[in-house]
Amino acid sequence: MALLARSVLSPSLAVKLSSLGTKLGRERRDRELGETLTELSALPAAHIVRASHEIARAARFGWWQEPSLMDELFGWPPSERKLMATNPNYAWLFLFHPNGRVREAALHSITAPPDSPFFLAALAWRLNDWAEPVRQAAKQCVKRTSSEIPASVAADAALYLLERRFVWGRWRDEADVLDLVFMRDDVLAALARQLGELPTGPLATCLRNALRYPGIDQYLPRLAVAAVQPSVRAVAYKCLISGKATWIAGFEWSWIDKVYGLRRRIPTFETRDLGRDRAATDFVVDGIQDKSAFVRKVVADSMIAVRPQIPDEETLVARLAKDRSSAVRSRADFLLRHPTKT
Repeated sequence: MALLARSVLSPSLAVKLSSLGTKLGRERRDRELGETLTELSALPAAHIVRASHEIARAARFGWWQEPSLMDELFGWPPSERKLMATNPNYAWLFLFHPNGRVREAALHSITAPPDSPFFLAALAWRLNDWAEPVRQAAKQCVKRTSSEIPASVAADAALYLLERRFVWGRWRDEADVLDLVFMRDDVLAALARQLGELPTGPLATCLRNALRYPGIDQYLPRLAVAAVQPSVRAVAYKCLISGKATWIAGFEWSWIDKVYGLRRRIPTFETRDLGRDRAATDFVVDGIQDKSAFVRKVVADSMIAVRPQIPDEETLVARLAKDRSSAVRSRADFLLRHPTKT
C-alpha cells in the first residue's frame, strides 16, 4: 500500500490558512494575513510546486461565489480584488488562487520585491503558469522588482531555480526574465558564498547553470581551492584548466531508431571563453594536490585536453603516477603511453 506524501505545510500553517481562507469571504483579516505570510516565507524555495497546490486547498480559495450587485452594495463578501486594493499583501497569498484571473490581478498588484526565497520561487512558478496572461503578468512583475530583490534572497532561490529552466515545461522566453535577478553582481557574490560553504545539495549542477553569467568567473579560483563539496571544486578546476565555461542551453530530439520511431531528448550546450588571470598549468598543479580523488581525476582528465599548454608535463605526470587512487594513476598511464608529438 502506497504511503501518502507528507505535506510541506506544517499543521499550524495549514490551520492558519484554513481560518484565514474561511474568513476572507466575510471580512478582512490583516493581522492573520501577516502571520500566515511570515510562516509561508520560511518555506524552502524547493517546496513551491507542492506548496502551491496545498495552499489553495488549505485556504479553500474560490469557495465563495463571485459577489452579485446586491452583495457589492452591502459590501459582502469582499472580492479578492477589493482585498488587494485595500492591502497589497493579499496579492502574495492570491498567487496561489485557482482562478487565473485572480492570479493575474495579484501579479499586477505586487510592487514590492519578494522578501524570501519561497516567494521569489512563487513568482518563478507563475512564470511557468498554464495561462499565458498570468505568465506575462509574472514577467512584468519580475521586471518591476528585479533590482530590489535582496541578494541573499535571490542567491538562496537560485540554488533551486537555476535548474528549473529546462525542467518546468510551460514557459519559454518567460524564464529569461529571471536573468535580470541572477546575473546581478551582488547576487552572484552571494551565490558563490553559498556554493563554497554549503556541505550538501546539488551545488555542482547549480554552478554549471550559473556559468551562463560571466560575473561568476571571478569566484571560480576560490571555489576550486576552498569549496566544501568536491564536486564544486571539480567543476571549477575543469573550467579554469580548459579556459572554457559550458552550460546546458536546451534540449533537442535525437533519433535512436527511425524505423520504430524511437528517439530521446539530449542536451545542447553553449560555451564561452572564461576570464582567468593564471595559466592552465597553475591550476593543474593545485588540482592534483586536492584531497579528493574525484577532484584529482577530473583535473587529470582536464590536463589531457590542454597538454600543449603545459610546459612541465613530465613532472606532473610523474606525480599523478604515484597517486593513491587507481583512477588517477590510469590517467597518468594514458599520458605516458601517448606522449605529445613534437
